[in-house]
Amino acid sequence: MKHATRSRLDWLARTFVLSLGFLSGAAFAAGGHHSLDDAAILEPGACEAESWLARSRGGQRLLHAGGACRVGPVELGASAEYARQAGASETAYAVQAKWATELAAGVSAGLSLASGWQAHVRPRYQGVTLVALATWAARDDVALHLNLGRDFNHAGSDENRYGVSVEWAPRENWSLTAERYAEERTHFVRAGLRWAANADWTFDVSRAHRLRGPGESTWIVGMTRAIAR
Repeated sequence: MKHATRSRLDWLARTFVLSLGFLSGAAFAAGGHHSLDDAAILEPGACEAESWLARSRGGQRLLHAGGACRVGPVELGASAEYARQAGASETAYAVQAKWATELAAGVSAGLSLASGWQAHVRPRYQGVTLVALATWAARDDVALHLNLGRDFNHAGSDENRYGVSVEWAPRENWSLTAERYAEERTHFVRAGLRWAANADWTFDVSRAHRLRGPGESTWIVGMTRAIAR
């Protein structure tokens, strides 16, 4: 019991230090832990950094740290994830390029291209994910998002991913998100709450509930920091 408690405290300490260390020196940005992405990119000269902690129903714990910056007409990002379950751990890395444009008032479209690697699992190169993005700002306080994409897996069969989400901001600095999506052969619904503490810091919490498939339900808490270059 003492050994288990000490291991848990050591893991929490490492994740806390890693999160603070990354956020203090990040030069990239990120889009948050929600599975649905919006058809929007950072403003010119802007960057963001993000970090989140996740715990699945099966006991897996995951730390994510990442960021992105606006570079010309696109947003470029990078991230790392450390996952641990039943005494085993794995580290993964990803890079992403995202482009978006406004088609009409309140309607935007975009593309996201991401590629990932595993540090200790072979083959280390996992593949590429391409997603088409669409956003409709139905009202000043409501936005709808649609994602249609495909995972081109290096060591297995390719898989589709898709979903829809709605964001509602009933009060200034607060927003609610609901998602229905499919990824990695699993269907989920997610509900999330986001709070913008100020212009630089945002905090959120969400619950992804598995409907069917091999994946697991997950709780996630995260934070995002805006960084001016």
